[in-house]
Amino acid sequence: MSTNTAASGDPFYVFKDELETKVSAVQQQYARWKAAFEAKDGTTGKELPTLTTQITSAVSSAEKSLKFLEQTIVMVEANRSKFEHIDNELLAVSSDISSDAAKARVRKEEQKQLKPLVSSPPSNRHVDDNARFLSEETARQNQIMREQDTNLDGLHKSVTRLNEVAVTINHEVKSQNKMLDDLSDDVDTAQEQMNFVMDRMSKLLKTKDKCQLGLIIVLCLVLVVMVFLVIYT
Repeated sequence: MSTNTAASGDPFYVFKDELETKVSAVQQQYARWKAAFEAKDGTTGKELPTLTTQITSAVSSAEKSLKFLEQTIVMVEANRSKFEHIDNELLAVSSDISSDAAKARVRKEEQKQLKPLVSSPPSNRHVDDNARFLSEETARQNQIMREQDTNLDGLHKSVTRLNEVAVTINHEVKSQNKMLDDLSDDVDTAQEQMNFVMDRMSKLLKTKDKCQLGLIIVLCLVLVVMVFLVIYT
């Protein structure tokens, strides 16, 4: 029968359409529940208790609609004159929507839809799997973070040591440069003193031949050494 018939106020088709709508809603909610049950996402798994409650409530509502439909059939059979258009269909429909058969079919559908729900160990095991997956993933991320922190600490220590070595080398270079500067100053001072002595000796000996002056200085040094050896040996 078309929806126009339902819209005309025929109680049989009104409750029939309502029952079909509720059965369709149960199927959709079961599809959502199954997707959440099979998902490996812990967030989706948290929806399972809510979806289970919704499916149970929807099945209960469908059973109530079925009871109303049964009552409608009884009312139509009792008032054939008001619903003449349904006489040809009533026999076939009533056998299909009879109390025992309809209840059995609804119960069977309910058991089919809620079969995974009564198997609590697998559900719990699935929830445990989700929890274990999240726990392992969290532990893995924490381990990665700890390793990164350790590597960064090691790198920081290496950089600190290199900086200390660089500072030490810089101090050593500065110290060596100072020593070279001091040596250069000493050499310059000795050169000036030597020039002064050479000038005085040249005036004393009245000669400016530096070879002679050098020879005289060497001989003087040899004399000093020999005197030292004679005295202390």
